[in-house]
Amino acid sequence: MLIRKFEPEDFPCVIDIERQVFNEHDPYFYMQFYETCSDGFIVAEMNGLVIGYVVGFLANEGTGRVFSLAVHPAYQGRGAGSALLKELAGIFRNFGALEIILEVRSSNTRARKFYEKHGFYQTGIVEKYYNDGENACLMRLRLNTSK
Repeated sequence: MLIRKFEPEDFPCVIDIERQVFNEHDPYFYMQFYETCSDGFIVAEMNGLVIGYVVGFLANEGTGRVFSLAVHPAYQGRGAGSALLKELAGIFRNFGALEIILEVRSSNTRARKFYEKHGFYQTGIVEKYYNDGENACLMRLRLNTSK
């Protein structure tokens, strides 16, 4: 598995994965992320195929934010999500971040457990965060600043 920066030719694969896993975001958000914060846009590739991605950015000084992390359903459970999250955490550390925050659907038990496995903990709830009215769990990870 290769973890690397997103390239514009990856766009169709990222959109396909987003639609299969979430189908929540305007596809052009991803191109905007590439144009404005490309350091935090990373893909996982296996045998020449993009199988997952993560998009993150510095929300403010000292805080990285995961906007979206997804792995194609056929490749879930093989470590791609963990590798992507680890890479993004390293990028955030290099930019001086002390923590990472994210939101996850309250009903998405699998994602919540994934993040908890990586040291995230719930810090609150945002009511009716998603377009369909579902709540989001706010999660946070304090970064170890030693590299």
